[in-house]
Amino acid sequence: MRDFIYQVMTDYTNLVIFLHVLSAVMWVGGMMAILVITKTAHKGVSDQRRLTGRATLIKSYFKFLSPFIVLSVITALFMALGYKDNAIAEDGFIIDFQSMEIYKSITLKGSIWGAMVMNMILMVWIIAKAEADGCKVQKSADCMWLVNTYLLPLNIIMGTAAIYIGVSIRHAF
Repeated sequence: MRDFIYQVMTDYTNLVIFLHVLSAVMWVGGMMAILVITKTAHKGVSDQRRLTGRATLIKSYFKFLSPFIVLSVITALFMALGYKDNAIAEDGFIIDFQSMEIYKSITLKGSIWGAMVMNMILMVWIIAKAEADGCKVQKSADCMWLVNTYLLPLNIIMGTAAIYIGVSIRHAF
């Protein structure tokens, strides 16, 4: 497997990086678009219709986004595993301290994207409860405030930070 990763990263470096950046752009950029749309659209519409519209929009986006998340994870693993051997020897000792610092940044970036995936799963769960009228509030539209007010913006902030770290990592080479 290690030889396959090295071969792919040697022969198709630009393609792997392009696909990784494309998936990040689709993820974070799409969330920004969803946030703007859900904040501005449906101003004069009833709460129940607004809930239905927002929930449908966000669910459709998450379905569309799923392949890009998988693509992001696969390309990230290829790049991280390909770079790990520059930083750490097989016996666990550090080979190069600068490479180790870059590898720490790669790990931090992966942790951020992992937190974003968990946050998205939470958003899907909240939307499902809102649609099923399983919220313990006066109306199911009240459940969506958490998604629109906190969870979606949090993912945008984390995604932007991860993209910035990724750009910093690329400039370290």
